[in-house]
Amino acid sequence: MVVIAISSTQCNERAMPENHSVPRLATACARGPTRTVSTSPPLVTPLALSTVYCPADLDHVDALSTGDASGFIYARDGHPNAAQLAEKLSRLEGGEAALVCASGMGAIAAVFLTLLSREDHALISAGVYGKTASLATRILPRWGIDHDVFDPALDAKSLKSLLKPATRLIFTETISNPLLRVADLDSAASVARAAGIPLVVDNTFAPLICRPIEHGAGLVVHSVTKMIGGHSDLTLGAAVGERSLIEQARVVASTLGQTGNPFESWLALRGLTTLNLRFHRACETSLELAGRFQSDPRVKRVYYPGLPTHPDFALASRLLNDGFGAIVTIDLVTRERAQTFIRSLAEIPFAPSLGDVQTTLSHPASTSHRGQSDEQLARQGITSGMIRISVGIEDPGDLWREFCQALGALDGIRV
Repeated sequence: MVVIAISSTQCNERAMPENHSVPRLATACARGPTRTVSTSPPLVTPLALSTVYCPADLDHVDALSTGDASGFIYARDGHPNAAQLAEKLSRLEGGEAALVCASGMGAIAAVFLTLLSREDHALISAGVYGKTASLATRILPRWGIDHDVFDPALDAKSLKSLLKPATRLIFTETISNPLLRVADLDSAASVARAAGIPLVVDNTFAPLICRPIEHGAGLVVHSVTKMIGGHSDLTLGAAVGERSLIEQARVVASTLGQTGNPFESWLALRGLTTLNLRFHRACETSLELAGRFQSDPRVKRVYYPGLPTHPDFALASRLLNDGFGAIVTIDLVTRERAQTFIRSLAEIPFAPSLGDVQTTLSHPASTSHRGQSDEQLARQGITSGMIRISVGIEDPGDLWREFCQALGALDGIRV
């Protein structure tokens, strides 16, 4: 038997303030404001910063947890801005559901840890983003997960020969970083489908111009930080695809704290509204600049899938729609020449990311692929003179004038 002693003043009205319906100042400060109800909805998506939500009672908690009621409990598991962003991204990619993560690598890691277990095997295309490669080569082996690398342009027969009984996923990028190789998604999807495993595609470099799910991908991942966000002011990632896979990844992402926050989800929603205008303008300018760089003898090689000289031009022409992407990579042979070129561009910033409204430069060997050995870089074809250009929405003539000036600074430097 439990006896609860109650002080005589606990429920004694004489111990309360004279007007007990009016809280004391400390209580008035601590309590939330009265919720406002408007019959006219806001034009702009509201920002919901609350980390916690208030169920009506225990039954409501159960219903929210099982999905029998719509709503939220704790922001790590979901919040309005992530749900709104996920819905838009699902429509963008043609998926059944989407998961918003704290970064592009958060989304990739969540997908890998959902689909792979100890002693499993993955097929990962050559030339993937540096951190993705590090995840595969340095982190996954700790958990006994093995992988092999394949050429993303391989035909189905060649790719099928690399499958093992333990293979649980095929991972590739629509357009790789920084050599801009294009994956044969249809071939990869046919192999994945026959093996009963998902094809996972990183579509960061090709929003709008490619929808991998239409080519058979089970999941698509994005670094929302890049083209979708578009203003270098947020860090987010996303996975889009089959609902069953997304729900499994959601559990992993929540458990490991990989989900995205409200403010950056809200910023990404804002960025999405202009994605079509920004990205297609950047694609048009990229094609023009790539052609101009290719005609300049001071540039050893230009990588852009919209050029007939690109090894995947035919594949890109078949796979991509209304553009070939907003990244142009040039090879100036040596680090010294790359350094001189970068330093000569007063108005175009050296910024190790991409997808901004303004054009930026990056040096893959020392940024995105930093930490890889000289042998690994050479195997991928990444040189110390390589510069990746993320093309923005500026006037193409202004950009070329500035690039010409920087190329002129190379005239006295030996190759």
